[in-house]
Amino acid sequence: MIALVLMLLACGSSGPVAAPPDLHVDAEVHPEMAAHGALLGTPQVLTPAEGIYVAAGYALANVIAIEGDDGLIVVDTTESRTSAREALAAIREHTDKPVVALVLTHNHADHVFGGTEIVGESDIPVYAHAETEAGIDRIVNVLRDAIQVRSFRMFGVLLPDTAHAGIGLHLRFDPADMGLVRPTHTFEDRLEVTHAGVRMQLVHAPGETDDQLFVWLPDRKILLPADNIYQAFPNLYTIRGTPYRDVRRWVDSLDAMRDLQPEVLVPQHTHPVVGREAVDEVLTAYRDAIQYVHDQTIRGINEGRTPDELAASIRLPPHLESHPWLREHYGRVPWSVRNIYSGTLGWFDGRGATLEPLPPDERARRYRDAFASATPLAEQARAAVAAGEHAWAAELAQLWRDADPDDPDAAAVLADALAGLARGHLNPNARSWYLTEALELRGQIVNVAMPPSRPPTAFIDGLPLDAFFRGLPTRLRAEDVLDADLVVRLTFTDVEEHWTVHVRRGVAEVRRAEPRREPDLALTTTAVAFKRLLAGKDRLGQLDAITLDTGSPITWARFLSWFRR
Repeated sequence: MIALVLMLLACGSSGPVAAPPDLHVDAEVHPEMAAHGALLGTPQVLTPAEGIYVAAGYALANVIAIEGDDGLIVVDTTESRTSAREALAAIREHTDKPVVALVLTHNHADHVFGGTEIVGESDIPVYAHAETEAGIDRIVNVLRDAIQVRSFRMFGVLLPDTAHAGIGLHLRFDPADMGLVRPTHTFEDRLEVTHAGVRMQLVHAPGETDDQLFVWLPDRKILLPADNIYQAFPNLYTIRGTPYRDVRRWVDSLDAMRDLQPEVLVPQHTHPVVGREAVDEVLTAYRDAIQYVHDQTIRGINEGRTPDELAASIRLPPHLESHPWLREHYGRVPWSVRNIYSGTLGWFDGRGATLEPLPPDERARRYRDAFASATPLAEQARAAVAAGEHAWAAELAQLWRDADPDDPDAAAVLADALAGLARGHLNPNARSWYLTEALELRGQIVNVAMPPSRPPTAFIDGLPLDAFFRGLPTRLRAEDVLDADLVVRLTFTDVEEHWTVHVRRGVAEVRRAEPRREPDLALTTTAVAFKRLLAGKDRLGQLDAITLDTGSPITWARFLSWFRR
């Protein structure tokens, strides 16, 4: 029965292709941008819980003070002494207790450069992750010039009138106004300390930066998530420039926060959220959005699509795209897609035409002359091949083929250009790439990925379950499950492990844990049988090795079909 259902479900559609949403309107300032600016508001101190003071609107980031019996624990310091001084003065209108400890959540300038105003002349502990100080020094010394110029562009520092900066009203940075206090106490994974009677856990949580930490007050269920969440689609990549942000680790960090079941969420940017259900809903939507972009990018990579193609086609599911915490007021989905692509495969998009392009000034002159000539693209591409200008010919022919993907002449001219690039090339890798792609274009060879069933059975059996489950979400056919909400519990008797797969509206959350709710499907099997099933080894035999404890065979078969290649 299960085998028959699987065969009936074997056909399916290709991945989602949709134009990105129009983020521009005729008005000088987009009305939704203006509304978000109003949400960020004017300088104020918010109190989401007793003794928690959030100085928002004084700089790009918030200053948060946690009040204890006889002192304050301050979390982050803004980007300048001036803004830190103003934020602390506002907090002083609520409490005059001394600052007894400082926490730096990560190395970004808008969190660390007002420290001297917070600490003053006192000798208090300053907590941070072990990598934070090196991250600060990298920006201050190694990349200072580039990051300052790019940051000023991104945040509109030099504009006479800036609507807002996406996650805060203003970046108030001036190198002459920096007041860094370096960490005195660091940790790697987790640290618990108590100050002024407040028990506080600092937890390493890689996300927007590798050194990111969150602050957890376990006795009050209050979470300070740092910059792993704020009320805007996250900067999975920031256009000012950054090392690769590992978005899968970001999702893991958000899941670690969800598991704590916080009742108050106090971000370092934008405003707090109060109430366990409200906090869980925001954290879940946020992690789903990040995972969706990651998984669908990896899926597209495995389908052979380029970063340009993926950036133009991947967009959030409607329920996430419209979520008030996921509007693109800071990060953008296309930027994120490109970052995931380059962080996974590097800069090369897999097309021979882009492997060794002409120098920028030469390309510019050639395009100028090409437009001026008014000669059709196809003629110019053929002429470039005939003239032996193979790099230029490849670029033109690739454009031609992109515009007319089914035109055999475009493929033939591109193949000739690539073969020309290979001729006499010093580098064996480049030569092999050009010649192989040329033969593919001419239909003389077929170059496709091996099926997962190709490796020997013994090799499949030896792979850890974790390796299979890491890849499973990136195979999800998201367009088929935008309305799905299915929890599957898998028990593996031979390795004594329990895994949960929650397919939730376009995302597959996979965790080695018991489900957070009653499962719709519960299965008992062995790791060997399950791995052979997913790899396509002896499919029918492996199905017989699975015991369905809860749910129907049809639902199980449909679940498997969502991950088919």
